[in-house]
Amino acid sequence: MKKNKYFLFFIFFLSLGKSFSQNFNQAQIDSLLSVAEQLESKNAAYGVTLSLKAYDDSKKLGYKKGMAQGLLIASRKQHELSKYEDVLKNASAAEKLAVEISDAKLISDALRLKGIGYTGLRDYENGLKQFRKALSFAQNLPDKEIKSSRLGVLYNDIAFNLDEKGGTTDSVAFYYRKGYQEFEKMVLNNPLRNKTLSLACSNVGSSFLRAKELDSAEFYLDRALQLANSVNHQSVKANTLSDLGSLNYFRKKYKLSIDYFKKGIEVAKSINDAYALKSTYLGLSKSYEAIRDDANAEKYLSEYNAINDSLKNVLGENTSVQTASMGEDTLVKNVDDDFNRTIIFTAVFVLLLIVILVHIYGKFQKEKANNARLLAEVQDTANMFVLLQKDEAHLKKMLYLASTNDPSFLMIFKETYPDFYKKLNKINSGLIAGEQKLCAFLKLDLSTKEIAQYTNSSIRAVEAKKYRLRKKLSIPSEEDINVWMMNL
Repeated sequence: MKKNKYFLFFIFFLSLGKSFSQNFNQAQIDSLLSVAEQLESKNAAYGVTLSLKAYDDSKKLGYKKGMAQGLLIASRKQHELSKYEDVLKNASAAEKLAVEISDAKLISDALRLKGIGYTGLRDYENGLKQFRKALSFAQNLPDKEIKSSRLGVLYNDIAFNLDEKGGTTDSVAFYYRKGYQEFEKMVLNNPLRNKTLSLACSNVGSSFLRAKELDSAEFYLDRALQLANSVNHQSVKANTLSDLGSLNYFRKKYKLSIDYFKKGIEVAKSINDAYALKSTYLGLSKSYEAIRDDANAEKYLSEYNAINDSLKNVLGENTSVQTASMGEDTLVKNVDDDFNRTIIFTAVFVLLLIVILVHIYGKFQKEKANNARLLAEVQDTANMFVLLQKDEAHLKKMLYLASTNDPSFLMIFKETYPDFYKKLNKINSGLIAGEQKLCAFLKLDLSTKEIAQYTNSSIRAVEAKKYRLRKKLSIPSEEDINVWMMNL
């Protein structure tokens, strides 16, 4: 606790007075940006102030990367405050700066935040478009760890967008699991891995919970809670505890569900997470109602209604958090003014004219090359969009063939995953046809209930087959067999 006080004390002095900020160099600006980014959600408004201060300081120095980073951090903090118009405005300005300095990582971040802004404003189509453009830039990041992290986050964003839009459960779950698989690729000693993986596990668990696949939901939610505790990821912890409360409510273990919900409320309050509090209060009210404790049921229903009304009022307000003191017109005007001043100044020094012309020509050539590269990246974006659409369409086709017990299912599956059975045969070459088909269903992440329905079998019979398959392939009992197949 004392350490946090000293930390905030340090931040306070960093942000004192305009006269101090005027003397900031790039290293000091980078330090200020780092401080702003690390602020917790409850200090998000202060994070906006600090990051925009860093933007202003960077602008004085002509430090475009600092300007872009300042706007991006402000945008992220405004996302935590649900100020989606400001998220979109600052992310759009940051994207232009990131394109100017040809920084693929910053471009990807800016596009992702634009997607979050559009999604928060319920413009789901534009949100999805931005996320998919961000994917194409993330795919080209040279650092494998950063690439996996970015892709994992973006797949989770796409899943959330589709979920909010009312997309199919299969599509939402498909992207949440793609995100999970990307996070799994990160090296074990990467401190970011457990943080991002905790979020992915929580999302996958939630998707199973909505489908009432309680055993699978419990597997992922338990892991999410363990990972969130290991890295102190409080927002994931709050939502996971709430989901575990709902899971036990569905199992009619009401006392256990109440315990989880109360722990969730405690964590959500500590970080001022109104949305987690809202769902947790409602779940707690239902659990008390189930054990006929009317007083507590009414108490927590009142808490739910109060916070629900509060959130509606916040979403209805048009006031916005402080935004950067610049717009698109200002950016263009500043560039034009600088250019005109440069021309006037150079006119006095005629002897330097040749040097300036050479410089301008070189700059023109560089911009020409950059434009060609950006055009290629736009084409890559379009190609990525087409590929993702094909992936979804192909998955739906295979699921349809599986559900109708069509004989062509296995043929198309083998064309899609040509190495899958080769790898299985290396582990155990004695799998019979029925077991091979079961492996295909598991690879597509079908639930026990779905497999039983598609094969006209009982759930118990499918569970028995999965048990025998585990033995033949030496799959540990604590490992999710669907995930094992998907990773093969």
